[in-house]
Amino acid sequence: MPLRSVLSRLSISIRLALWFGLSLLVLLTLFVTGLYVSVHLGLHQDLETQLREEAKAVQAHLRAHGGAPPSSSPSTHALRAAPGTFVRLFGPGGEVIEASPAFQSRPTLPADLPQPGTSTLQTRTWGETSAQSLYLPFESGSQPASWLEVTKLQSPIHRQLHSLRWWLALGILGGVGLAMVVGYGLARRALRPVASLTAAAREMQDQPTGKLPTDFGVADELTDLAETFNGLIERLRSSLRRERRFRADAAHNMFTPLTAIQSELDVTLRKPRSKTEYREALHAVQQHTERLSSLLGELMTLSRIEAREGRPTPSPIDVHACIRDRIRRVQDRADAKDISIDWTGTTTAEAPIDPEDLDLVVDHLLDNALKYTPEGGTIQVDVGQTDRAVVVRVSDSGMGFDPEKSGRLFDRFYRSNDAEQSADGGGLGLSIVKAVVERYEGTVQAESPGSSQGSTFYVRLPRDRE
Repeated sequence: MPLRSVLSRLSISIRLALWFGLSLLVLLTLFVTGLYVSVHLGLHQDLETQLREEAKAVQAHLRAHGGAPPSSSPSTHALRAAPGTFVRLFGPGGEVIEASPAFQSRPTLPADLPQPGTSTLQTRTWGETSAQSLYLPFESGSQPASWLEVTKLQSPIHRQLHSLRWWLALGILGGVGLAMVVGYGLARRALRPVASLTAAAREMQDQPTGKLPTDFGVADELTDLAETFNGLIERLRSSLRRERRFRADAAHNMFTPLTAIQSELDVTLRKPRSKTEYREALHAVQQHTERLSSLLGELMTLSRIEAREGRPTPSPIDVHACIRDRIRRVQDRADAKDISIDWTGTTTAEAPIDPEDLDLVVDHLLDNALKYTPEGGTIQVDVGQTDRAVVVRVSDSGMGFDPEKSGRLFDRFYRSNDAEQSADGGGLGLSIVKAVVERYEGTVQAESPGSSQGSTFYVRLPRDRE
């Protein structure tokens, strides 16, 4: 089975502990390797230093006692050397003139003398171990040139290095093992909030109103994650509630005219009627059909707007000219109710918005104002601009609304209590306005002093969208 497949079956805590242990193993191995090489070189350098110091001491001792004895005469003085040091003195022909007593307990060590007048450091095998020898030329008065050999065994160094290897290996294994245990414990502790989030998420399947926990003792990344998910879940719940309410309202608003049509037809067909009665019934059916058709048209418009994808990038258009044209189109409706439309505004107000979308916004705002303004009332339309936005203001002297309900005016099918009984339409006009304006990263706002005191709607469209 591939290693990746095996690792994928392990828990996150175990994988984190393994990766932590592997990383520490690599680091410790590199560190220990460097430490071992450093100690190895240091011990051998110390051995060489000891050999040279011993050689100097022996040379001083020999000179103090009149130099080397003749090779044909027996030694009259013993070579002095520190414990564990082997010293020999060779004559010009390579014969051993004198040797330290330590050689008596060791097998013969073959000599490998250098060229006359030169010194050398040699490592060679001596019996079952290795040794390091230093050869130095030695002269004393009238005596011919000879060599001084100082030798030390390397077995103490090898024992120290062998012991060091074991201790370092045990240290690595123990350190990595301890690190994996500690890392596993820390990972379990760090991931404990994740387990809490998972358990809470499972419970939310049965209790959709629940929330993910956010109190983990510290304000860390998991707290931010939980709070972000809670915000997302709440938005999804709100969206689902709106969708359910939208479906219920849509069904109700479409069922009402259909019921009225069905009732009108049932009553009309119960017995023969006069032409006038049939005409009145057909006229009532026509009104209900027009209302249903208007509602379906608004639903299709809103769905088309919300189904658009991507960020719109239209060219700037003259908002002032567009609004002036839309006012001309509703002037007859205003005249029929004796409503005056006062129109003022900046003549050079441009914003990047599709002309058809701007027509939708203006048409629904004007329709809303005409619908809720009584006969003889007034409507004020202004267009202005700031450094960043074009502002369209539509005010009327109509019914107004409770200021506390301003936030709900743009909900689908919503109508304030003051307008429910007297206004026509499906209740989607302001929802369409909001959907269009927000698509262009603008804002829409409604204000009213109170019931029967008129209302004002503000639309802000960014002049530059970066």
